[in-house]
Amino acid sequence: MSASPVKAKQSGFSLPEVLCSLVLFAIVMVALPGYYRVLQQGFQAQWQFRQLWRLAVEMSEPQAPAPAPEWKVIRQQTSAAGCVSIAVNITSPAGRTGKLSRLHCAQEEKSQE
Repeated sequence: MSASPVKAKQSGFSLPEVLCSLVLFAIVMVALPGYYRVLQQGFQAQWQFRQLWRLAVEMSEPQAPAPAPEWKVIRQQTSAAGCVSIAVNITSPAGRTGKLSRLHCAQEEKSQE
């Protein structure tokens, strides 16, 4: 009888497969912080945009509160024929600008006859 060599079936990954997966893992790990930074900047810009318009609406009211010192607000108010026109130019700390104009007219009460 001749003994034929029996090869055991090997399981696992080959060296090229392991190296390829390590390279892909390294690329993903390097890219993730940059992606996170871009997302964070986008969320921050959106938040500042919403704050800008929220403050512009508040400042366009007849009795407007004082804005935070880091915000630049130019508010112009004119009156004519019982109405008040308020124009607001506002600049955020990051440099975003917005303009808003509103017209406020006093409503007369109607008497029921």
